[in-house]
Amino acid sequence: MNKKIIFYFLTALVVLTFKTDSSYSIPTISKYDENYWTPEKMKNAKPLTIKNIGLRTRSGDETIKNTTDSSKVTKSMQPLERKYDANTKVANVEANVDQVNNIPIGRLFMSKNGVDYSCTASVINTNDGNIGFSAAHCLYHQNTSSYFDNVMFSPGYDNDQDGPIGRVPIAKMAVPLRFINNDDDTADYGMMLFNFNVNGQPLKFFTGALGWQLVPGDNIQTTFRGYPNEGELVGCPNDGEHLCTWQGVVTRAKNDAYYNAKTKELGEGASGGPMIMNYDPNLNLGLLFSDYSSYDELNDQILAPMIDPIEFQALIGELTL
Repeated sequence: MNKKIIFYFLTALVVLTFKTDSSYSIPTISKYDENYWTPEKMKNAKPLTIKNIGLRTRSGDETIKNTTDSSKVTKSMQPLERKYDANTKVANVEANVDQVNNIPIGRLFMSKNGVDYSCTASVINTNDGNIGFSAAHCLYHQNTSSYFDNVMFSPGYDNDQDGPIGRVPIAKMAVPLRFINNDDDTADYGMMLFNFNVNGQPLKFFTGALGWQLVPGDNIQTTFRGYPNEGELVGCPNDGEHLCTWQGVVTRAKNDAYYNAKTKELGEGASGGPMIMNYDPNLNLGLLFSDYSSYDELNDQILAPMIDPIEFQALIGELTL
């Protein structure tokens, strides 16, 4: 066989070997207007939420195509402390790391058909360094069967103020295909690729990043952080403008599709906020294992989807191709 033909065959084989299985998700390039988000628009953005009556399950026959050997899939990643000064507006980027705490959690803003919304999102530790995590319903708008527009992340947002980094636009988004096709809230999680580069470095080096543990077990001592509006968190203004904390024990539902906790409603705008184990308040870091999806009014409990490790890796792969 001609050596040139062999070379092209092997090259194609390598590409096919590392191509992400697109049966897991349909990514999209974000439509973003850098002049869209004014302070007034951000202040008036409607906190987004979903309330369930009982547990919803898959509405179709579609299942995850486990074409990957799950034993070879990474199921955990340790947190990353930030390496550079989070205030990127100053010239001295490599400042003392103790000046600003890790700020991997922030407020997420999005729009659709002239209506502005907000959720919670977080930076997670990946090799790319520019990957964020939130609820799928904060990225994909089911009523129009399309992704949200003008999606923007403000890490460290608090008290009606942007964090020290300011506003980071989203370059690309991906949510599970079964969420798109079936509005399946057992797959209510998604990822985003940040359009961020300062001195050649990704966002995680300026904010720090949550690690992740995808198969954590049961009865998990959990810390949730987010921006609830009209919620019932004690000690929280519940105005959607402040980063608040809930702590409690989260258990696995009998159907192995959710984690839940019998507690008061976290409130609108908390959607997408990370459910964290081994949280260190001094570092503001820990291991993400799910996100706050919705509130089950019938059973008076919060719901957080159980993440499939293969699907999780596929979402990362779709964004970083």
